[in-house]
Amino acid sequence: MRTLFAAIILFFIFHILKEDLTDGTIPLAAFFTEEEPCVEDKPEMIQVTTIDGDTIESLFALYPDASQSFIERLSIFYSLNPHLQNQQIIGGLTVKLPLSTNTGKQCD
Repeated sequence: MRTLFAAIILFFIFHILKEDLTDGTIPLAAFFTEEEPCVEDKPEMIQVTTIDGDTIESLFALYPDASQSFIERLSIFYSLNPHLQNQQIIGGLTVKLPLSTNTGKQCD
C-alpha cells in the first residue's frame, strides 16, 4: 500500500513539474512587448487617361521622375496596373503612373 501511495505522489509531482516546464506558471505573453506592425508607404501616383498610340515610355516621358530608374518605375507601374501586364495600352484607358520614390518600409 505504501508503494501505491508513493507512486501516486511521484506521478503527481512529475505531472506538476512537466506542466510547469512546458506551459509555465507565468504566461509567455507577459515577457514580450507589443510590436508595432511594419507599414509600407504607398507610392505617389497620378491617374492619366490615355489616347491612341500611347506607350509606357511616352507616358513616362510626359511625367518624368529623375529620382527613379526606368526599371524601378516600370515595376511600380505594373504593381499599380496589374491588368496591363498582358495587354497593350489603348485609348481612353485610365492608368496610374508612379511619381516619386516614397516606396519603402517604415520599420526600425
